[in-house]
Amino acid sequence: MDVRACDLLVVGGGPAGAAAALAARHAAPELQTLVLDRQRFPRDKACGDGLGPGVVARLADLDAGEIVRGRRPVERLKIVAPSGAEVIGDLPAIGESARGYVVPRAEFDDALLTRARDSGAEVWTKGRLAELNAPGDGLVSVEANGPNGPVSICAKAVIAADGARSDVRRLLGVAYNDSAHTGVAIRAYVERPGGFEHMAFYFKRELLPAYGWIFPIDARGANVGVMIDAARFRRQGRRLPDLLRDFLQSSEHDALEPKLSRAYMLPFASYVPPLEHGRVALVGDAGSMINPFSGQGIAYGMAAGIEAARRSVRAVRSGADDRPFDGFDAWFRRRFGEHFRASARAKRLAQRAWIADFGVRAARRRPEFVQEGIELLVGEGTALSWRSLARLLVHGRG
Repeated sequence: MDVRACDLLVVGGGPAGAAAALAARHAAPELQTLVLDRQRFPRDKACGDGLGPGVVARLADLDAGEIVRGRRPVERLKIVAPSGAEVIGDLPAIGESARGYVVPRAEFDDALLTRARDSGAEVWTKGRLAELNAPGDGLVSVEANGPNGPVSICAKAVIAADGARSDVRRLLGVAYNDSAHTGVAIRAYVERPGGFEHMAFYFKRELLPAYGWIFPIDARGANVGVMIDAARFRRQGRRLPDLLRDFLQSSEHDALEPKLSRAYMLPFASYVPPLEHGRVALVGDAGSMINPFSGQGIAYGMAAGIEAARRSVRAVRSGADDRPFDGFDAWFRRRFGEHFRASARAKRLAQRAWIADFGVRAARRRPEFVQEGIELLVGEGTALSWRSLARLLVHGRG
């Protein structure tokens, strides 16, 4: 078996992993960064494809803004209540960006991973982990399939960004989220002349506790889908394709013909596992970094990947690399913990039709409520408190 050594091993080449590799190369180009992914790129990834202002801000941080340059920007978001009432508001500003994009993950992920490769990171695809040995004070040893067959990789630090069913998380013995903290979703692509104007979330009475979305990609096409909590999905006993069909019909989009539909799983950040494991850190879906309200996860995963990479290369450079991610777990919970808690509360409320209707009626009267809701869905807001909820209910009457 071949033996290979590197300073930083990134397992998973999606947005969180590619952002980590790119950040590491920018911070310490003299260090060896290796990315390992089980698939060959470009590859399809079932997702809503929404890149909110947080993603745009992280691309700017990585000097990779050209990835979305020339794409159709999305600047407004629509929320539709079970009653059919709707409100529209601006996307929030994160960094210098108050816009988003909808880019199929087959294109976005490949572009970002290519950027990491061009920066000097070594990228191995079609390579799956078989074993992981992570002693408390020694190098991490990983056995995997490499370009030339089985290989043993010794790394000073490992960033696990290998998805909702992370091999690294499993090999570390960290349990996956249970059904109370997991969602299931289905995504498809549709086209129609004239396209779609806004990103939109639909809280339809016929679908609750699920909800649907329509995210415009370009002048004709859109990503459409439905998301529901896994525990409730099991109790409902309905198929995801049926939920998607019902959503399109109830939204008066029944003439659309969904294509390339795929189901997927979302580990919600209503439960985030321990993220530091000595020389190993979990980021992205592997660390359950998905907004429980909107299902968005790319912005948080990229932020975590960047932070973990910068911490690890600082530690390796200084020779203090026995705990290269020291403080990373606490940083992530400070940075996003209250946002996730507020988003989880908002989702629980929105799953009750009368409360969702109240909220939209209130937002039609008080525009600040629109922005607070949008911040929870696609921003980093924490505005949902008991006081703001009481104000919302008062203004939602009538």
